[in-house]
Amino acid sequence: MSHSTSQSQIESHYDLSNSYYALWLDESMTYSAALWGGTEADPAGLADAQQAKYHRHLDLAGAPGIDGSHPDGFRLLDIGCGWGGMIRHALDTGRVTAATGLTLSRAQHSYFGATPRPNGKVLVESWETHQPEQPYDAIVSIGAFEHFVTADTAPEKRAGAYESYFRRCHRLLRPGASMSLQTIAYDGVAGTSGPVGAFVTGDIFPGSTLPRLVEIAAACDAYFSVEQVTSHPDDYAKTLSVWSARLTAARAQAEEIVGPDEYRRYRVYLKACEATFRRRAATLYRIGFRRRDEPLFR
Repeated sequence: MSHSTSQSQIESHYDLSNSYYALWLDESMTYSAALWGGTEADPAGLADAQQAKYHRHLDLAGAPGIDGSHPDGFRLLDIGCGWGGMIRHALDTGRVTAATGLTLSRAQHSYFGATPRPNGKVLVESWETHQPEQPYDAIVSIGAFEHFVTADTAPEKRAGAYESYFRRCHRLLRPGASMSLQTIAYDGVAGTSGPVGAFVTGDIFPGSTLPRLVEIAAACDAYFSVEQVTSHPDDYAKTLSVWSARLTAARAQAEEIVGPDEYRRYRVYLKACEATFRRRAATLYRIGFRRRDEPLFR
């Protein structure tokens, strides 16, 4: 039995309108925290900060550098690929030779189909059922882990649901491969209690909930060693601030596409989430893993 957010719940948010999201995301249509590197949040710098984030995750996942060679090819799996920004970046920079993305959003799948890349593909498919022809050389997952259990998942079921993800990734990767993960996680609060948490998990991302770092560490331990962990709540606060500014500037177009009520709901959502990161109720983790040759225990 899957404890993940359902396809209908995913589509209720991500399939709202590609043209709407294009108003306030950057040109790569990246809907996750950028890597600002200590710079001030600036709408003009959003695209560069998103590309810097993609570079960091490819480094964590063990992808060769831009000038690296691929004698046997280098195949990347992006779990929760969104509109395909990572896939396009990885292929366009030459850091991978083939990339596959998984999403449950048909709108995101259609968007990538309109802007394809040779040796790149996006599938409307879950990581739970994906069956590649051969193991991958690396896995990247950005902003998907938040959907791997739901707010209704019983506490005693959460650990098993998270562990099943890492067990599946272990099987999807070749020996010696690496993997990267970016996820929002609870930090200064214990859970979803409070008006902001209830609003986001109820009205904005139905069926989703956040992990804690201890849950991630315990779930991966049998299958992966943790090589790097960084916490950057300010990166998400800055990204949300820029998205909010861009959406405000595009108010007329946004209201024409989704209506005034939906526009206002997103304005509240973006500002509430920004405040959550600024007060450290939640944080942003970027984690690098290396696959164990054999699970420590079964």
